[in-house]
Amino acid sequence: MKTSVTVMTLGVVLCGATIALAQSQPGRSVTVDLNKVFNEYYKTPIASAKLKDTAEQYNKEHEEMLAQYRKQVDELNKLREEQEKTEFTQEVRDQKKKAFQEKLAETQKTQRDIEEFRASHRQILDQQTQRMRQGILKEITDVIVKESRDAGYAFVFDKSGNTLNGTPTVVYSQEAADITDDIIRILNKNKPADLPKADENKSDKPADKN
Repeated sequence: MKTSVTVMTLGVVLCGATIALAQSQPGRSVTVDLNKVFNEYYKTPIASAKLKDTAEQYNKEHEEMLAQYRKQVDELNKLREEQEKTEFTQEVRDQKKKAFQEKLAETQKTQRDIEEFRASHRQILDQQTQRMRQGILKEITDVIVKESRDAGYAFVFDKSGNTLNGTPTVVYSQEAADITDDIIRILNKNKPADLPKADENKSDKPADKN
């Protein structure tokens, strides 16, 4: 899922949430930069760090499985050579052939296990990442909707993304009509004192980078 799609979709959600307000409480339209809000919300780098720790643990397990597989391949190659050596008796060569077939089956199983590990854990990481982003975006959206309702805004447009055809969702807006910094301050008012500033962390964007 690309950034433009995710941001545009959230922008539509915000606009949809404020249509009723426009009918009952006419007011001005404002803009918000959702990418900036997402990146500077103190919970984003915390969640990203947890995802990174999970990914690193998976990578460690994956490397251990690969090391075992390489060892089995080396043993398999050695048995392949030994089963054809003429200095061995036929009985010994038969034993080597049997050992080779057993090692081959073991190596093939390890290879399948690695492939299944990659697929399943990639899916797990993708799902965890999606849940993290959706959870944070919902918190952001809830704050924007509440503050916009309280202020009597008619519409809130996301100016950080593009539509599906690649055009900006907001072509022009006055800086005075932007509520991005206000939303960031509200979201970060309960930020723990021992956390670093948001700009000191490299945080993810709301959309999938793949």
